[in-house]
Amino acid sequence: MIGLAALEWLFAILVLIIFTNRYLFGSILRMLDKRTKEDFGTEPEVWPSVTIVTPVYNEGPTVIKTADSFAKLDYPKDKLNVIFVDDVSTDDTYEHLLTAQKNHPWMRVDRNPHNMGKRLGIKRAVLTIDTDLVMSVDSDVIVERDALRNMVKHLHSTGVDAVGGCVFVSNADENWLTRMQAVKYWVGYMFLKNVENTFNHVMCLSGCLTVYKREALLAVDEDVADRRFLGDEVKYGEDRYLTRKLVERGYKTRLTFDAQCYTKAPATFANYLSQQLRWRRSNMIDLITAIPNINKFNTYVAIHYLSMGMLLLFYPLVLLAEFIRLGFMIPFILHALLASCFGIAYELNKHKVPEMARTSGIWFMAMALIFPIVYLTMNPLALATLGTTSWETRGAKKKKAVAA
Repeated sequence: MIGLAALEWLFAILVLIIFTNRYLFGSILRMLDKRTKEDFGTEPEVWPSVTIVTPVYNEGPTVIKTADSFAKLDYPKDKLNVIFVDDVSTDDTYEHLLTAQKNHPWMRVDRNPHNMGKRLGIKRAVLTIDTDLVMSVDSDVIVERDALRNMVKHLHSTGVDAVGGCVFVSNADENWLTRMQAVKYWVGYMFLKNVENTFNHVMCLSGCLTVYKREALLAVDEDVADRRFLGDEVKYGEDRYLTRKLVERGYKTRLTFDAQCYTKAPATFANYLSQQLRWRRSNMIDLITAIPNINKFNTYVAIHYLSMGMLLLFYPLVLLAEFIRLGFMIPFILHALLASCFGIAYELNKHKVPEMARTSGIWFMAMALIFPIVYLTMNPLALATLGTTSWETRGAKKKKAVAA
């Protein structure tokens, strides 16, 4: 009982730190920031050259819509290049990429010599270009017309080295699961990165939409060349790993709310769990491998980062203890209260959410049940399978089927 009580006290302290940082202190810092949209929107005298690098693996016809969104970008066309990097897809993706190239001849399609993962695919492409900036966009993403222009202006105005945009759900009203995730994405970008953004130390810029200074990417080239954990190559969590390496080397990273894109959320529970498993592996490996360099982080961000990492490990134990003593209604009620608060906040701000990603905040109530289940099952499974090398996307399953 003493051990359980100590565990619960530790959990309570972690929750207090995380809740205060993410939702209270982070929101206050954002409100106290008196800089206006215009302050972040200073246009450079000369627009820098940009190459969009999009790693692709078994995405099928989706890549054509992604390419079409690039063609509509409000950015000087003589300063814009696009490279699609096919990681030896096992379906008809490469043919669709060639169709996209035919529709937009100024775009380039490369194919890796063998399946090497997103990280090495991007690295290989970056070494072949000489533009000032590199924009990373996932292959199932639709980018807003003004996204690149706004990110470049933010980069120029703040003097940072990498800027990420906000990701919304494009299939928000497909079913209850995508509706829940649509609200979750909004909560994630509106609340969860405010502390990190204040100190120019955002620890994970999404591969869905991020602009990097090419010189910064080249500075971490050796870091990303051979990423391994316990001797195994790691191919997931590439965006989080890359961002952390930039921060460790003293580069500044930020998020802008003025650049938006859309991605498809998993519409089946099996795919959702697969995504959550992959993300949790990424978070755990990131925490373990970051500890030796934690002194290179901003002090406040480091405390927040370590607290989040420890919660990944301890929260499933607390939930398990509650279930064993039949107190499982307590975490359910607490999560329901928290989900209700965010659902109400979403409803009050829904008019600001892009129409494509708009749904009802009431669907976030599903998180009251989903959140404990995912932590109780996916976290231990992630910890037990950290050595997997798979992309673990829709395409990864297809590849296994072919190999069989």
